[in-house]
Order: sequence, then C-alpha cells, then structure tokens
Amino acid sequence: MPESEWRITSLVVADCDELGRVHTRIWRETYAGLMPAGYLADLSETRSAENWRRRIVQPEGVDAGSLTLVARRDGHIVGFASAGPSRDADAPTEWELHVINLLQTVQGSGLAELLLDRVLGERDATLWVVEGNARARAFYTRRGFTDEGGRSAHEPTDALEMRMVRRGTPD
Repeated sequence: MPESEWRITSLVVADCDELGRVHTRIWRETYAGLMPAGYLADLSETRSAENWRRRIVQPEGVDAGSLTLVARRDGHIVGFASAGPSRDADAPTEWELHVINLLQTVQGSGLAELLLDRVLGERDATLWVVEGNARARAFYTRRGFTDEGGRSAHEPTDALEMRMVRRGTPD
C-alpha cells in the first residue's frame, strides 16, 4: 500500500480507547504460541487504554521523551510504534524502539518500515524482541539490527527476549 494511503499521526488522548483495543488484539494475534494462552486471554483493553492515556497525560521517565505514532487505514488504527530514550541501565545506545505492532491484516504491507523510519530515522537504536518471534526478528535484521547478546525474561510470562542493536551510518 502506498505511503499516501496511511494516515500516521502522533498519539493523542482521543486515540487511547481504540489503541487499547488494537494493542490487545495485536498481542493476542502475535504472541499466540509464544506466551501463555491464559496471560493473553487476561489482557485488558481497558487497562491498555489507561496505560496509553497515562503515558500522554502524565509522562514520566522515558515516556517524557518518547514519540508514539498511530497508523490508520480507513479511519481505524491498524498499527503503532513508539521510541524514545533507552530504558536499560546498560544500554548500548541512547535511543530505543519501545514497540512496533501491526494487526495481522496489514503485516507485509510496508507499514512497519514506514513507522520504523518515522520513529527512529537513522539513529543508533536498540530494541527487545521475543526470541521466538521469527517474523519480527527477520524484519529487524533486514532493517540493520543485529543480536547484541542481551537476554531477559519478559516478567509476566518468562518469554525470553533478546536485545538487538542498530548502528547508524557515520556522517
């Protein structure tokens, strides 16, 4: 789908309820088989919306310096991305891709590349990805990220996450 067919805007409070629903749906689609089914079933659209709302209304820590974008097709949110200061004490870069998520219906459309470019540009950056998420790992590898060696367990599920890093091109 051409870039002109996506409407990409900064997240605002009015988006939070819809984003909560979409975020929850994406996690259930993406992490089925990678995270416990009970955990995914218990995800709350309301809690997700409240978390996004808080990040806008009362940003703290890395949230205060983050950029969150939502992507719409036909007026409905179909994906989002957020990046900002790294959350890691031992971060190999100052900037981190916190999240990029798309509904399955728009995966493979070029939207992920567009969102990634908008939230990161050419910056050096790190990200955490569920090690078993082969599709996401392949996407990030194509975009210049490599396995940095860091590993961490996703606290609520113990799913193993790996840290990837991308170094921008020198000027």
